[in-house]
Amino acid sequence: MAGNDGSFFTELKRRNVYRVGIAYAIASWLVLQVIDVVEPIIGVPEWVPKLILVLLALGLPLVLIFAWAYEMTPDGLRRASAIDPTQSITPETGRRLDRMIIGVLIVAVAVMAIDQYVLDSRTGPAPTEEAPATAAEGDSQTGSAPAGELTTTEAPSIAVLPFMNMSADESSTYFSDGLADTLLHMLAQIREIRVAARTSSFQFRDQNTDITQIAEALNVGTVLEGSVQKAGNKIRITAQLIEAETGYHLWSGNFDRDLDDVFAIQDEIATEVVAALKVSLLGESAEKLTQHGTDNVEAYTEFLLGINDLNEYTFESLPRAEQHFRKAIKLDPDYALAWAQLGNTYITMLGTGIGRRTDMVERAKQAADRALAIDPEMAMAIAVLGDAEEETGNVDLAEELYLRAMQLSPNDTTVSGSYAWLLIMQNRGDESLEILQRALTVDPLSTQIHNVMALHYRFARQYEDGLEITERLRDIAPTSPLPYYRAAEIEFARGNWAQATVLTRQAFELDPDDPELALMIGEYYLAMEMRDEAENWFDRAVEIDAGHPVSRAVPLLLHIYDGTAVTDGIGPARQYILDQLDTRQGSRNVALDVIWLDAVANDTMDDALALLRDQFPELFNPDANHDAVDNGTRWYAAAMMIAAGDRESGRALIEPMLERSTEFSGKHGTFSRHLWNLVAIQDRDAALSAMRELVETGHMSTRWSTFVEHSPVFDFVRDTAEYKAYIEYARSHAAEQREALRKLLGEASRTGSAPT
Repeated sequence: MAGNDGSFFTELKRRNVYRVGIAYAIASWLVLQVIDVVEPIIGVPEWVPKLILVLLALGLPLVLIFAWAYEMTPDGLRRASAIDPTQSITPETGRRLDRMIIGVLIVAVAVMAIDQYVLDSRTGPAPTEEAPATAAEGDSQTGSAPAGELTTTEAPSIAVLPFMNMSADESSTYFSDGLADTLLHMLAQIREIRVAARTSSFQFRDQNTDITQIAEALNVGTVLEGSVQKAGNKIRITAQLIEAETGYHLWSGNFDRDLDDVFAIQDEIATEVVAALKVSLLGESAEKLTQHGTDNVEAYTEFLLGINDLNEYTFESLPRAEQHFRKAIKLDPDYALAWAQLGNTYITMLGTGIGRRTDMVERAKQAADRALAIDPEMAMAIAVLGDAEEETGNVDLAEELYLRAMQLSPNDTTVSGSYAWLLIMQNRGDESLEILQRALTVDPLSTQIHNVMALHYRFARQYEDGLEITERLRDIAPTSPLPYYRAAEIEFARGNWAQATVLTRQAFELDPDDPELALMIGEYYLAMEMRDEAENWFDRAVEIDAGHPVSRAVPLLLHIYDGTAVTDGIGPARQYILDQLDTRQGSRNVALDVIWLDAVANDTMDDALALLRDQFPELFNPDANHDAVDNGTRWYAAAMMIAAGDRESGRALIEPMLERSTEFSGKHGTFSRHLWNLVAIQDRDAALSAMRELVETGHMSTRWSTFVEHSPVFDFVRDTAEYKAYIEYARSHAAEQREALRKLLGEASRTGSAPT
């Protein structure tokens, strides 16, 4: 069989069987590469590549057998056994096969080049901004991170971009976003993988930014992107995992399924991504990867709608988010993640003035407790409880809960931001900054982390650093009012009241439905003794929402400024307290100041204390948690107790606040709040010293003219040189800032660069 003068293997070589096998293998590989490239583009069903692979594998032995049995001759194909070896043209056929192999290899290289440099490349302007600050060198770790620490770049890292909505219905974006968000959440449960936070990765929505640039900005090695097409009960999902440095597809998948199979698709994608990252999952990690929280598609859809509204973060969207989460829970009462997000929604509402503070805190606790009853290790629910405990003054328990949540989910920067704020309030600024810097390695474009960092620098009186952070915030969230009013607070703290006013007006232009911004602008004008302008802005707050706590407080603020609080303001002030309105921008303090003024002027201190006892009984119970009541209310209750002769009870209320303000002042210099605490306990020498320092540093509060000049609490120092210097400086500075504001607004009017 092998011929007259050769072995079997020699005959294989002579008949070009080896060459045919090589050519077939290369051509098969090329076919598979082409399919891999075009599959995500044209939407090839997922079974097609698998079928082609099987057919190609089955075809190899058939081709080899054919090459052995037949030979190409000038007369066409003939059986090899019928050809005289001396008449064979197999050498010429071999040369042709060599040329074909080289040609196929050239085509293969071209396909690889197209895949890497054309199809994976996204045109468009590249970001020019410098990446936000990251943790100091040496902080990187692999594997599990201890409590309070985040995994770093040495671990496999990934960013999940928002999936493109390819559906005919543009409103289905919530579903494509939600799918990406769900995959991000699933991957984030795996401690062996560092996952870029949603707030950062979703910044690249609808941006034609190169994958390499995205990965560099997010400090990750891989990027998962995809698309979703939804029509009725049918869904098509395409996903691909790309290595950022090379642009290679580490994995890609295409899924055509019924909508009911969405959870199975998520499992497959997550599992394939983990495998492509070469992460070995054992035990708990493997189990967490495929936990969805629900198998009810309707509940999941409502959940995604809730997430969409929650992320919108407006007065209108947050109540909608609450309703969607409640619908999800009604459809599946054991949907722990929906319970946790419901609690998170109530915590978020606290920052917008939607609902009463006490109600929101209680609802958040109930939702978080329900989530933990279903899943005792749900980090989000534990963090919500931490937020609730912080709001009620249980700082030790709040810290314990935050640390537990961070241990369970070290890459959750939302928890990091909340914990950092708690540390700032405890004058643990160094610890706070470390937490924030670590968080930026995972979430470099987070508005929350940058916001808390700006607050850190403000309280540390590192004003230039704080303003630099607000500039980064503007780049990250150009349509948000947050960077502007945070910068305004910093500018006001360092004495630039005019600049603070302009910045807050810019914030109001971006969010004209927020009465608190209107009130803030009015207060800045009032500090500069521009009463008419202040009243105009106060009127805007009332026009926006007359029932809002800050709007209810506006007339009282003007009564104090005009010196008519006792004659015209006492009735509305008492009603404000009787209505149990929450403090917003210190608005309850305004009502309490009117009540204080009346109590001193008309000798009605007992009546004032009786009102507070009825509305805030815990302040009069020595065994109660006084931190559960806001600082302003506690301060006025303490000051009234001391004025009425009950110094022991008053000192007990104010001592924790005095201790914290003393610590802050010792580290960062005197703040106005510290002066007020000293005045409440009537420590004359310390109060006068604080006044001198405030004059020297220029650190005045917004309401110096309303509270300081007309409040009887300052009677015990009113005849001193320090008090007179304090008032004189404030008035002189107000005059300077009025002139500065007129120049700023005049320049802005001419250039059109700011509101006029």
